[in-house]
Amino acid sequence: MKYLIVADPIARWQPAFDTSLRLAGELLSRGIEVDYVDLPATDASKPASDYLNTLPAQKVLHAEPGDANFIGLGPKRVAPVSDYAVILQRKDPPVDERFRAYMKLFAQAPKSILQINDPTEAVAWSEHLLPMRFPEFSIPTQVCRSPAELIAAVRAQKNEVVLKPVNECSGVGVSFLRTDAAESDILKYWEEWKPEVVVQPYQEEITRSGDLRILVFNHRVLGSVLRVPRQGSRLANLHQGASSAPWTPTPRQLQATEAIAADLTPRGLYLLGLDFIGDLVSEINITSPSALVQINQVMGKRTEVEFVDEIEKLRKSRG
Repeated sequence: MKYLIVADPIARWQPAFDTSLRLAGELLSRGIEVDYVDLPATDASKPASDYLNTLPAQKVLHAEPGDANFIGLGPKRVAPVSDYAVILQRKDPPVDERFRAYMKLFAQAPKSILQINDPTEAVAWSEHLLPMRFPEFSIPTQVCRSPAELIAAVRAQKNEVVLKPVNECSGVGVSFLRTDAAESDILKYWEEWKPEVVVQPYQEEITRSGDLRILVFNHRVLGSVLRVPRQGSRLANLHQGASSAPWTPTPRQLQATEAIAADLTPRGLYLLGLDFIGDLVSEINITSPSALVQINQVMGKRTEVEFVDEIEKLRKSRG
């Protein structure tokens, strides 16, 4: 029984915050073998059978976030996907054509392998657009696919809007515009982030209380953390300098979490990072949800232990 972590190049990992590193360490502490594949280094032009049977895997020898050499890897070897019981898909967005090509290949792996999250479903939905599936719990969201649509969407709001590129993450490309912004400013944003842009009404709660991340796996809430924008900023992403604080989810936030997980989990979207501004969902992260480290810090726990417990329960329940 072996796990595979499919992720970005190690050079891009941030050991102080990396969820994959904590999961690898917890798995190794249990005597579970873990391999790593640098996804962008693989050749997505191969036929699926060739691709999946010749993965350039490296054995994870150790995973220690506090060490300068935070991860140790064995030499590359050719490994078939059938070697693995669980695949942790941890490649960060953007969800571009290259990423879709990789996921299309992994979608053809044997169904007996537990993939978190399911590669077909992970690219079928946009993290910024998925809240539209749950309008009763979410910030009103509109996707614009032309300059005219974007101008109209901005003008239709009352005071201020939030603009987001559809396929980015971690606050990349997020911008704020007044509804009476110059048309040239709106078009400039479009040219930089087309062909799809999300428009949401600005929520004042972001500056009063921040943005809440609730991490869910297979219906179970693993923990939560409030991300508070740094002074002078309205971006609550930890990668944009926000700080972490404890927060007890409200009954409405938990109701939304339960309803969303009930809909998405059966689709193979087991791991969800739900972002709330006030009681409204702003994003639903499904490609490589993070914040596990920050949850540990503010809740005084080791969430990776519960996380791996739940993965193992799910794996065994699938027979």
